[in-house]
Formats: sequence, structure tokens, C-alpha cells
Amino acid sequence: MAPTSDDDADLMAAFAAVVRAHTSLIGQLSARAGIHENALRALVLVSDTGYSTPTEVAGYLGLTSGAVTNMIDRMTAAGLLERAPNPADRRGSLLRLLPAGETVVDDYRARYGAMLRAVDGAHGGELHEVLNALATSLYEQAADAVGDRGD
Repeated sequence: MAPTSDDDADLMAAFAAVVRAHTSLIGQLSARAGIHENALRALVLVSDTGYSTPTEVAGYLGLTSGAVTNMIDRMTAAGLLERAPNPADRRGSLLRLLPAGETVVDDYRARYGAMLRAVDGAHGGELHEVLNALATSLYEQAADAVGDRGD
């Protein structure tokens, strides 16, 4: 593996700062909503997909099915989401947001949207292209890393 240059180190430090800032904001927004950070991530996932299964949530969050079941139980009891029967799997369920869960996700989106629009405007309006390219590269690196394990 080639050594990193000063430019690489600067880019990596900037990206690490973004990751830390995102983690901090997720922590603050989840605390504001009275839920765990993983619960906020789960609510956003369910909102993005319209519905999700507990298995999808577990995979997305990297949690065990038991941990996700407990988290879903807490969010259901708090009135943030509901379980509905899964027509494709009679043993499974689908998760859907309730109005209180939608309010939590709306707050998340409003804060991120305002911040991203401000940064985008300050940097020529191409932030979405940069972020999409970054996401694509991260997915490609993840796929390459999986392939490297077999070597």
C-alpha cells in the first residue's frame, strides 16, 4: 500500500471531521427526541423506504435481531412507529412511522436540509454531485474490501 501524501492526510482529516460532526449532530437530535441514536437512524431508514422489516433495520444498523426487537418495542411503546403484518412473510412484520416518528424525522431532515443548502450555496451549488461521487466511491471501496478478504 502506498504511503499517503500531505494532501491525502488533509482530505482524510477533513472527512474524519465530517464523520465526527455528523455523529455529534445525530447524538444531539436523538437526545432531543428522547431516543437512542440507532433509533433515530432506524426511523430515518423506515421513512426513506416507506416501510422496513426488522431484518433490514438490523442489517442497516449492524445490530443483532434481539437488539433490534428491543429497540422496536421501545419505539412502538413510545408511539414512534408501528408493526404491521408483512403480506410477503406471514411470520414477519413491516415497520411504518407513526405521526410522532414522522415529526422526529422531519426535524432531522429540516436541520440537515438547511445546513446542506447553506454549504451547497457557499460552494458553487455542486455539493450533491460531490456527495454522490463520495457515496459511490465508498460503496466501491466497501465492495473491493469484501473482495480483498478472499485473496
